[in-house]
Amino acid sequence: MSVGISIVHGSPQSIWVPIQTSATINVRGIVCLDQSGVTEGVIMLPDASGVANDSNLDVPLGVCIGTNRKNPLYNSTELTEYITDPGASDPHGGASIEYVGVEGPWAKGDPIAMVKIALIDPTTILRAPIRNAAIKTAPTLLTATNATHDANGLGVTTNTSECASITTPLSTIYCRTGANAGAYRLCDTASASIHTWDTAMRNDCVYGDTFVLVPVRTHGFSTVMFDDTTAMFIDSADDPVADGTDRWIIDVVRLDLSTAGNEYCEFRFSSTHFTHFSV
Repeated sequence: MSVGISIVHGSPQSIWVPIQTSATINVRGIVCLDQSGVTEGVIMLPDASGVANDSNLDVPLGVCIGTNRKNPLYNSTELTEYITDPGASDPHGGASIEYVGVEGPWAKGDPIAMVKIALIDPTTILRAPIRNAAIKTAPTLLTATNATHDANGLGVTTNTSECASITTPLSTIYCRTGANAGAYRLCDTASASIHTWDTAMRNDCVYGDTFVLVPVRTHGFSTVMFDDTTAMFIDSADDPVADGTDRWIIDVVRLDLSTAGNEYCEFRFSSTHFTHFSV
């Protein structure tokens, strides 16, 4: 199982930055500055708010790749190293935690919590795991249950997925087992259990075939949510939204659903997210 977001290529550079007072930062999560009340350090990327996040205007800054805590902390639930800022007054008179390894213009003897981030911009390609509400939970395995929509390779009826497709083709169904194994199709029915698409699969979908449904396209424009606590994965429990309300806008360049527990999406953020500051 791949854990957390990584950069495939295109990071301009890596830098050290302070974190917001009392904030927790997860390694391999996306960080940003909080534009609703800019503070001295970074936070985890929150849920999008407004169309293409035009309400809170948080700009994805980078992916956390390390911390300056000498004795690292590990979260066994989120499967990642993390760091928590101990508070604004902590550095005075001797910090409660020992910090090491910071480079660049920062004073070596300044005992504040910091993270190293790989910067991202609109050309950066990232790889994000696709998980069902938790880093350890894969998207739901769907099984064809009857023949109502299973003929002619144009649809299938299954048990209920954690996300529902919409009539705009912004969800992908993948056939994992059966005569159509390996086939990807974009769904265009507003349902979590009745799935239809326009381009027929090679064979009929039959009882017992298995599938997985995710709220992203195989390529191009998609609307997604990342986990609102760790910003380490795309959450398959959030339905796509055609106009992008309360969703991040991404351009998918690769979607791989072939292996259970290792589903992932490679993408770049829409340039909209890097240019919509309000002045």
